[in-house]
Amino acid sequence: MEQVRLNSGTVFYVKHVVCRRGIRVLRELLVSFSLTPIRVELGEAEVAEATDTIDWPELEQRLLEMGFALLYLPRQRVAADIKALVMELLSQNPDQLRAGIFPPFLSQRLGRSYGHLSHLFRVVEGSSLEHFIMAQRIARVRELLADTQLTISRIAQQQGFSSLGHLSRQFRRYTGLTPTVYRQQHALGAAAEAQRR
Repeated sequence: MEQVRLNSGTVFYVKHVVCRRGIRVLRELLVSFSLTPIRVELGEAEVAEATDTIDWPELEQRLLEMGFALLYLPRQRVAADIKALVMELLSQNPDQLRAGIFPPFLSQRLGRSYGHLSHLFRVVEGSSLEHFIMAQRIARVRELLADTQLTISRIAQQQGFSSLGHLSRQFRRYTGLTPTVYRQQHALGAAAEAQRR
């Protein structure tokens, strides 16, 4: 899995580096690109420069010209790490996804300010981190409404919403329905499906 060292340098993975000659060519390419290789191995390189100081589009183009390819740009890896962390919290501790709790938690876990991480996420994903988090929370609520008999109030509490009203407003915003109507429609659809069988 690709790693990004946010403070001291950058580790990234390069496709088609499969022999010693490829390692040598990649090292020379990095030096010619004014980067300082710390380590170059089969499919992996580490340079001393910080992630945000590297001209990734230009480096990617130069690698392609040499027959190599970046597997991921580091910013894509960071966005993927953010998504994985959100999904982990959603399944294990959804209360930590609350607005006042999640930003400092994310900053601590990934070693950068929340503002920087949120901006990076928007650039890579094309939508805000807050939107992604809420969309995932609503998707989980939909599952619980469809697959459990938990009260809507209990679901709101369990999923870290500040109140039933907060859940209802967000649910309507993302689905166009209230949680109650969604549950009723899902039950009717399931009953109709059972009758067709």
